[in-house]
Amino acid sequence: MKISLNWLKKYVFPLNMDENEISNILTDIGLTVKEINNTNKDFILDLEITPNRTDAMSHYGVARDLHAVLKFRGYKVHLLKPVIYERINSNKSNIQIFVKTHEKCIRYSGMFIFKIKVGPSPCWLISILKSVGIKSINNIIDIKNFVMYELGQPIHIFDMDQIEDGKIIIKNAEKNTKFQFSDNVIIKLNEEDLVIYDAVKPLSIAGMINHVQSNINVKTENIFIGSACFNSNIIRNIRKKHSIKIEPLHFFEKETDPNQTIYALQRTAFLIKDIIKSKTICSDIVDCYPNPISFSKIKLRYNKITNVIGKKISKKEIKKILSLLEIMIYYENDQYLLIHIPTYRIDVQREIDVIEEIFRIYGIHNIPIYNQIKIYTIPKFYYKTEYEIQKILFEQLINYGFQEIISSTMRNEDKYSFLLNSFFKRKEIQIVNPVNQNCKFMRSSLLFSMIDCIKSNYNKNRIDYNIKFFELGKIYYKNNHKFFEKTYLGLAISQKEKIESKNYPFLYLKGIIEQIFQRSGIYNYTQILSNHPLLENSISILYNHKSLVEIGKLKNNVLKKNEIFYAEIDWKYLVSIIQEKKMIYVPFSKYPSSKRDLSILVDKSLSFEKINQLIKRKENYIIKRIKIYDLYEDINFPASKKSYTISFFFESQKETLTDKIINNSMKEIEFFLKKELKAEIREK
Repeated sequence: MKISLNWLKKYVFPLNMDENEISNILTDIGLTVKEINNTNKDFILDLEITPNRTDAMSHYGVARDLHAVLKFRGYKVHLLKPVIYERINSNKSNIQIFVKTHEKCIRYSGMFIFKIKVGPSPCWLISILKSVGIKSINNIIDIKNFVMYELGQPIHIFDMDQIEDGKIIIKNAEKNTKFQFSDNVIIKLNEEDLVIYDAVKPLSIAGMINHVQSNINVKTENIFIGSACFNSNIIRNIRKKHSIKIEPLHFFEKETDPNQTIYALQRTAFLIKDIIKSKTICSDIVDCYPNPISFSKIKLRYNKITNVIGKKISKKEIKKILSLLEIMIYYENDQYLLIHIPTYRIDVQREIDVIEEIFRIYGIHNIPIYNQIKIYTIPKFYYKTEYEIQKILFEQLINYGFQEIISSTMRNEDKYSFLLNSFFKRKEIQIVNPVNQNCKFMRSSLLFSMIDCIKSNYNKNRIDYNIKFFELGKIYYKNNHKFFEKTYLGLAISQKEKIESKNYPFLYLKGIIEQIFQRSGIYNYTQILSNHPLLENSISILYNHKSLVEIGKLKNNVLKKNEIFYAEIDWKYLVSIIQEKKMIYVPFSKYPSSKRDLSILVDKSLSFEKINQLIKRKENYIIKRIKIYDLYEDINFPASKKSYTISFFFESQKETLTDKIINNSMKEIEFFLKKELKAEIREK
């Protein structure tokens, strides 16, 4: 943002400071004191103001902040507030203002000014606007721009004689409303656009740009001045939607102080009367402010300030800083202050924000740096933020040879998305105004992005490459007229057929998932067969009877020589499980482990997962792990039977397990399986 130094000095000067002090504070770029004080020269400061500091996006805002810093550091400075016309000689105003959408227009203030004379601006006004890159148009428009750069409050002006019935109505546009903002440009508005109307026609799109009929010209004698506080998100969306080019952009799209609209009108009226120097008549100000915004109330603790800053600042200095920042104290005791934050400080909402302001004014250079720094290490299994979980699991996947991809959330509808959405009874979300007509839907699964990325890699003559991708991203869909946004972690493997056994990629991918679970402390999960519309031989992994992972091979092979195996993890659910888990350290057993295999013949409809869960429910403290070793079907078996070979791992924390103990345990398991599953024990 460009700031004129001469303009800035109108509010924070004169200063009772010597020339060297001025030079040290305002310049660090090699300018001499003589150059600074030369009234024939101006210097433009290009300030990079963070978006949250909307209060400082004006000359007076910068001066107000500069005054607080200089005053606290002992300089004799005075903050001169811009002069306004407080007593306006007028007849009663005949203007009526109606706000139909209070969520979009928080406050609207306006007034008429009669008997003006549109003409060229005085030299000082032309010069000061030129210094910040604004071209002079006429005295009325220049005053509007001057107030905008001075106070940061956008002002809009209409030709009063073009306003029907003296009514100003702020509402949503009617469908297909034609709006002409130049001689050859006409746009169509719809119900989402915020428009300022008179009794009959539109006058302006949210105060940003006027209709050609409502613009002022050399023949204009009476004007209406409006000052509003609009929802900044609404303004931003409208400007982007209709490609409206306005200068300067940041004044319209930033959050403004709703309690400054009347002051900005009074300042504009004063400048018009002062510059035109004719018998202009100003109406009373009409204000529509149904839900006034009051000061934010915050509790500020002295010990919290000390803990955050690292130095104890005296209560007197803290109160002085708050006073300079125009933060009012309405209650205090020895432990804390109760304070009111002015409405123009939109960025200050919490106690830590106030402490940051105190630190900023006090000065970081006044905080001592100690030579000895104590380092505390926090164990990762206690520090379970989502970011830390993501970092650990991503590193794990990368170590397994996976590569992260980041894909667009927008895509075109295809047969895969149709099948998926039909199965889950959900609908894709269509973008109203897509940038690319080939990407007009929000993705409803990460699988589509994986397919596109894998195909793209193979199209680059990398057909010998075995691909392993992962992506953490959001999906979007609509169900029962409600919009949903969910985060998933997708994993995909694409390998050539016949390089391994048929089930190898599936089992490998499932093993990766189980390694993630093991790293995260997740053990008591179950597996069921799934009927996923896009995955064949798929399974669902459940935790507490809720789906956590879907794994399977993509149907309708999209690659000629390669298959795609895919897994999708409900990320938010996974994070919540990990955060709830209490990590407990259990030392490795000092005693050796043993393994025994058991082959059983069971009904074909019986899954290994059911066997697994059944054995887990049987109390046996020495069984540490159960693993399926083989699934076998043979013509010599009955048609309704199949064989499982299961490995049992035994281990004790107390003693070395003898063959007798393990064999007795295996006999108990065999008896249990015969009784519960009617299983036949095959020959060992």
